[in-house]
Amino acid sequence: MLQSFAFARQIKPVEKQSQTVEKQALNKILNELTVQHQINFLYEEASLKQKMVAYNAAADKGKSIAEVLNGLLLPLNLSWFKVDAKNYSIFITPKKHTAPDKSIEMKAVNRDSSKVEKVAGSVLDENGKPLEYTTVILLQAVDSTFVIQSLTDLQGVFAFPAIKPGTYMLKVSSLGHQAYFSKAFNVGAGTAAVVIPPIAMKAANKTLKEVRVVARKPLVETKSDRFIFNVENSAMAVGNSLQVLRSAPFVKVSTDNSLTLQGKRTMVLIDNKPVPEVALENILLTMPAGNIEKIELITQPSARYDASYGAVINIITKKSQIEGVTGNLRADGSAGNYATGSVNAGATYKRKNFTIYANAGLNRGDNYFSIESERFQDPTDPSYYLTNNWTRLSHNKIYTFQTNMELQLGKNQTLGLFMDLSDVVFKGPWTTTNGFGRKNGKLDSVLYTDASFNQKGNAQTYNINYHLLSDSGKNELTVLGTFTPWQRDLRQSFPSTLYDGNGQVIKNPPLYQMQNKGDIEVFIAQADYSHQFKKQWTFETGLKYQHTNSKTIVNYEDYKTGQLEIDPNFSSNNSLKESITGAYGTLTKDWKNDQLQLGFRAEVSDVDFEGNFKQRKYNFFPTLRYQHTINKDFNLSGSYKKTIRRPAYTDLVPYSVFLNQYSIEQGNPEMVPQFDHTYTLSANLHKLNISLSYTDIEGMIGLFPSQQDYATKVTYYKRQNLKKASTVALYLFYPYQINEWWETMNSGTPIGHNSAEGVVLGTSHKLAAFYSDFRTAQIFKITKDLKLQIDAYFWTKYTQDLGSYQGNKNIDASFLLNLWNGNGQLRIAGNELVFRRNDYLLKRDYGTFRSAERIHTDSRRVFVGFTYKFGKSRIAKPDSKLGNEDAMKRL
Repeated sequence: MLQSFAFARQIKPVEKQSQTVEKQALNKILNELTVQHQINFLYEEASLKQKMVAYNAAADKGKSIAEVLNGLLLPLNLSWFKVDAKNYSIFITPKKHTAPDKSIEMKAVNRDSSKVEKVAGSVLDENGKPLEYTTVILLQAVDSTFVIQSLTDLQGVFAFPAIKPGTYMLKVSSLGHQAYFSKAFNVGAGTAAVVIPPIAMKAANKTLKEVRVVARKPLVETKSDRFIFNVENSAMAVGNSLQVLRSAPFVKVSTDNSLTLQGKRTMVLIDNKPVPEVALENILLTMPAGNIEKIELITQPSARYDASYGAVINIITKKSQIEGVTGNLRADGSAGNYATGSVNAGATYKRKNFTIYANAGLNRGDNYFSIESERFQDPTDPSYYLTNNWTRLSHNKIYTFQTNMELQLGKNQTLGLFMDLSDVVFKGPWTTTNGFGRKNGKLDSVLYTDASFNQKGNAQTYNINYHLLSDSGKNELTVLGTFTPWQRDLRQSFPSTLYDGNGQVIKNPPLYQMQNKGDIEVFIAQADYSHQFKKQWTFETGLKYQHTNSKTIVNYEDYKTGQLEIDPNFSSNNSLKESITGAYGTLTKDWKNDQLQLGFRAEVSDVDFEGNFKQRKYNFFPTLRYQHTINKDFNLSGSYKKTIRRPAYTDLVPYSVFLNQYSIEQGNPEMVPQFDHTYTLSANLHKLNISLSYTDIEGMIGLFPSQQDYATKVTYYKRQNLKKASTVALYLFYPYQINEWWETMNSGTPIGHNSAEGVVLGTSHKLAAFYSDFRTAQIFKITKDLKLQIDAYFWTKYTQDLGSYQGNKNIDASFLLNLWNGNGQLRIAGNELVFRRNDYLLKRDYGTFRSAERIHTDSRRVFVGFTYKFGKSRIAKPDSKLGNEDAMKRL
């Protein structure tokens, strides 16, 4: 609560109401006014405790907030002060003091902070930064008697209006600083203004150990367009960032580590900065969960975000606000059938306006992945089938380094540099067994391929950013540039042996091997600007340019001629360039109980596929969002957003890649973008969030069989567009604090429906089904230092494009133990502890082609994570944010 107050405002008496009005608690009335007038009240809780006042909302309808506050606060000996357009301070009316000179008697004047001042100045901290919400008291110089007091604004400025002539002095008080007394100064008759030189406060002689701030955030906070997952409060924050995202509401992590939020294609930001998709997986796999402060799950993004995404996940990392050197050491390990481990060290150095952070890590371990599948593809012999069982055991070694530097150029400006480097080596066996025979009969033959792979790669991300906040937060500008080079060199060898049904060798097919080299460079330049107008209007606009150079080389070599030669039919050398230029604008209007946001985004994409085609496309993406607030516990909202899913660069290239001897994946230059139209209705009822979403999909992109060779048993696959698809789902989120030591967090889809229709292998197919899913987290505070979290989840069978997926269920659990007064943390967790290991079964039926794939991963695991924080130094003031958020934090 506020420990300092603004100067008093003289409140004029109001006429008595002719009718008796029942008294109500003042804090309850203020809550209602907060919703009605879209403002915030700042006050010391003790000042308002048990205050009751007569209030008639109907009688005050149409009155200004000043008139309402005058009528409410006068009977209670309270005064108010307008800090800015959104914030009002409430405090006990200061008593008048008797002074020897009657001409110096205090007279509070009915003014606010926007009117003309007589005495003004500013207060700075020991680093020269503004000190906001600091108490400044005007005293009589002759005897130090109280005259009036004020509160510095968001830029550290204070003002006293219409002070009578006389000799005065100032007293300044701020938490964490020594009290300041100025020299005496004169205010002369007719003086327009007395400007006090900037006051530099000295830090109090306190160390971090002497100050303990206790605050508790809920595990998940609910906003109208997003959920905020406070990771540092979660016992599940063990392992890497993908591991903690698995426990986030409405987030699904697939077997190939791709992310979706509420089933939508999802953009991932790190500290509000875009991460190119080519480098995303490596960053998520190597970012320790313990380095994450919170995750914003934005389910209804505005036109500000790329039109390629229907949802946004913004990962906010921890940042130290401590002067000097601080840091942490982390060690994480997990074991199932195979083990992985990582060590990570990070440190932050902060000195006045400069902050630098660095983190380095090593990840080593084994990753297991296998698929068991069978397919029927010969219409002349429907019982004849092919099994395709392959297992990949990858021995991984990943080195990472990140650094982030920030320079405070002034009280409202920052310049930042960010760099992320990673180097990876993946290698190991990739064995395949193909069996041929009839269902429920003996196999005719088996092809065993003892393949191996060796992949080396590296990715770098370099970012420079500038941020400006001016005019008390009314203007905000962010400019950034990002460059990401990414390289991969994958080499595979496929020696094989063909056996008959009795296990006797028939022959050794010719050895073949492949080299797949990729070189991608991504350039991003982006600028975002927002301005707050009067009468609650806000305008945001921005530009983004993204350019991608993609080069891929595939060399297929075999011994068909008796010597190793490149086969041009399955080799390629391709170069593709793509540029996307986007511009957006959003206009937001706030009323007492309503908010309307209109947005528009235009994008121009230029693609140059060297030697094949050039194309330019224009796309336009409108967004709309409306919210109506009924009271502080109930609001309704509706939104519309159009998004695009462009085919991946590599999928437009007419390549051919052997998955094995009988499965070949090819590129498809004829693919067109997929467009989604999403309509959402949401309601927040106290803590319950309900959301109904419908998405109409044009040209859904999926991987399907495109050609079958019955003689060689080879199936060719391509990504292609379906005719149409749709999805509708009802989402629920409900957190509940049962008692002081037990809270629960529940989310899920009680009912949903997916449908898709398209042409595969020359015939039309349609698939539709209902589904549901649910996740509950039970968090138990066993002691003040020990927490237990148990997550249970299930999802029923569901469909996606034209495939049917099996459902799953299981239980995860984790302990969090705080050690050494919070300087150490130990987490012990387990995944899939109760039911059998989660396998993923995918079935497809396209008439002449039927298949079933069961995906196995080493997902039943035990995790152990340990973090040690080091560094002891004096508290530094956090960087100022000049919007309304700071005022809200002081409530």
